[in-house]
Amino acid sequence: MSAKQFAAQMKAMIEEIKANGTAAIYCDNLIAYLAEVQNTPEAEPSAIQIERYKADLQNWIETNKYNHEGCLEMFRSVVTSGQAAIKSSFLLNGGAAVAMLAFIGHLAQFRPEKVPTFAACLMPFAYGVLAISVTSGFTYLSQWCYASTRPWMRKVGFAFNMLCILFGLSSYGFFLWGVYDTNHSFIAYA
Repeated sequence: MSAKQFAAQMKAMIEEIKANGTAAIYCDNLIAYLAEVQNTPEAEPSAIQIERYKADLQNWIETNKYNHEGCLEMFRSVVTSGQAAIKSSFLLNGGAAVAMLAFIGHLAQFRPEKVPTFAACLMPFAYGVLAISVTSGFTYLSQWCYASTRPWMRKVGFAFNMLCILFGLSSYGFFLWGVYDTNHSFIAYA
């Protein structure tokens, strides 16, 4: 029942009460008020306005869905890139450490006095492997904290994320340090 229908029904009821002799509710005033309500234009939307609203709502839903999918794909891209960076750093430092171990093992047979010089070159690569291993662990903790609904846990997740970046970059720094030391050791060896 619309407001106009209600007003018409209420007006009819009050007119009937008034016709029966009840005047205690100031029927004239109430009837005048209800007539005024009945004559005011109703704010019911037209069919075109309803369809326009439905179209706008559907557009809003599709836009939000598109934005959500875009954010989800960006997140997947970031995770994939991070995993690739962790793997490449692990391969760089781990491969260099294995190569240095093989070289030191061979060197120990022919020039054992040079082993300590090259053994020192192994340490930056080992630190790089350690740093990237810690990065991998912090990545898990970061994602675990981000998955929480508590705001303070998301802040902790952000801190772990920053630590991941710091340790990841430091593993590349350890690799460069190891390459530099190894280069100088080879120059001194010759």
